[in-house]
Amino acid sequence: MRQLARVQEYAATVRELLDGARAHAPTRAEGADGSGTVHVVLGPDGLPTSFRVDTGWDRRITPAGFGGAVLEAFQAAVADRMETWTRSMAADGWQQRADRVDAAATGRIPPALRAPVPEVAPRPLGEVVEDALKAFDDVDAFAGLPTSGGATGADRSGKLTVTLSPTGLTSCTADERWVGAQSAASLMNALGEALAAARRGLADLPAPPASTGPLDRLFGEAMALLSDPRKLAD
Repeated sequence: MRQLARVQEYAATVRELLDGARAHAPTRAEGADGSGTVHVVLGPDGLPTSFRVDTGWDRRITPAGFGGAVLEAFQAAVADRMETWTRSMAADGWQQRADRVDAAATGRIPPALRAPVPEVAPRPLGEVVEDALKAFDDVDAFAGLPTSGGATGADRSGKLTVTLSPTGLTSCTADERWVGAQSAASLMNALGEALAAARRGLADLPAPPASTGPLDRLFGEAMALLSDPRKLAD
């Protein structure tokens, strides 16, 4: 039982690290495409909240490249969010705490727990915890990079669409001839309409049945074992 207590304590520490990382998530991030013409603002959830298109946009990007510029601006905003998140975590000493947990892992995870337990999970607990520690070393696990699936929204003309996944903007398409005839203000309005429609569609999607990310999945595997001491090796 002392081994079980040690592992449960260890799992609680991993959960604290995960919660601590999430607490540092930026509430706002902004990015622009390479020409500096299209701008995207992200909210706390990592999804776009607004778009801005500079006057004279057609002197810097082509109508055919407009959708790509929107995606490029989103990717720049994600990079800004990542950088801000990393700086915030570093200032709080998060990485040092994660390193200490990593360094203590070998002595705190009993070797017996590395044996497979197929009736509970397809992988041994030690392997699960090690994967979680590796994930902590990669801040991309917290970045909210776009995943497949989601909802598509269109502006009132139907000429411009955006697609959102639960974690980001995955596409922006627009009729080239229509784009070429639009002012910056009308393009911003169209983007706002399409974004609002996509957000409504996203809100109507069924909630995911399991974890929201790789770290949650790994922690869930560990807790499935820890919840029943009989499934642990003596």
